[in-house]
Amino acid sequence: MNTSSSLDRVLAVARKEFLHVRRDAVLPRLIVLLPIVMLLLFGYALNTNVKNIKLGVVDASRDRVSERILASYAADDRFELISMPSRRAALDAARAGRVRAVLEISEGALAAARKQEAVPITLAVDGSDPAFSAQIRAASASAMQDVMAALGAVRAATGTLSLPARLTSEILYNPDNRSAVYMVPGLSGLILTLICVMLTALAIVREREAGTMEALIVTTVRPAEVVLGKLLPYFAFGATDAALVLGIGHWLFGVPLVGSVWLLVLAALLFVLGSLGLGILISTVARTQPQAMFATIAFIIPSIFLSGFLLPLEGFNRFFTALSTLVPLKYYLSAVRGIMLRGAELSDLMSAFVGLAVFAAITLLLASLTFKKTL
Repeated sequence: MNTSSSLDRVLAVARKEFLHVRRDAVLPRLIVLLPIVMLLLFGYALNTNVKNIKLGVVDASRDRVSERILASYAADDRFELISMPSRRAALDAARAGRVRAVLEISEGALAAARKQEAVPITLAVDGSDPAFSAQIRAASASAMQDVMAALGAVRAATGTLSLPARLTSEILYNPDNRSAVYMVPGLSGLILTLICVMLTALAIVREREAGTMEALIVTTVRPAEVVLGKLLPYFAFGATDAALVLGIGHWLFGVPLVGSVWLLVLAALLFVLGSLGLGILISTVARTQPQAMFATIAFIIPSIFLSGFLLPLEGFNRFFTALSTLVPLKYYLSAVRGIMLRGAELSDLMSAFVGLAVFAAITLLLASLTFKKTL
């Protein structure tokens, strides 16, 4: 075998491929700009130090000691205190996802301090995200140090050795701190996005490249009818995959299903519909399969970080928190985790379902308007 001739042939093929990419109107820009934009975007966005943790507060004591305890939490910028009338109301807010933890100060805190008894304090933390719940408990322990110091000074003067306060932690929804409980619902959203968006976009672009779209040009089928016809098979595939992923997550990985299974089905189907519409929308812009793949990746990567899939949104600044409202995966994860882990009801998750419905309606409408029966 002539090594020189073989190398020449390899280089010739490589040169042809470089020219093919260079002649593409979109691909060279995506190759250069996509990694730069992603690096700059998430270099500023990612922050593991969470702030603005919504903390529901139940102050049954309402005296100087409880005020001192709450002042320590309020002085910590990691917490955003939300007053609650009762423990039941606070737990309902936690189930709905409006607060991430509940701090309860029992009645008679001042009387306990005067008797040199430990002031009972309970912290109930949403444990559906084990890593985040650990951060909440650590931040709470830090805030309690100031309380201990203030009350401890009085105890030292009297010579007592008892602790001035007793903080009891309670883990809600995931008492065993299993990471699968948090990750599997998130993975279901990521898998559905990959399958529905990329599969639909690539299938239609591949059909256009192969020239089989010509058969539709000579028909009287309207663009909206073409879109619906293209959607139906992939909707069946997406619905099947959703059932498989969520079912396996429940039966194999032990992810609980506390809420309504029909509400879970509705959330999954809305997300599948929106993702399929997005796939068709990408196919109307992309002219080649590599373009469709890059466009899909450009959508999926921000979704992973801005949806709360890997990191809690409390770690983002205001700009990226606002930007996350445009990410459909965020609403899907909010709905699925709320239903499966916390037993949330439709009234608790109305904003998530509205977001999913708007996502599906907009993508399907735009896909119908932009899809043309042209090559």
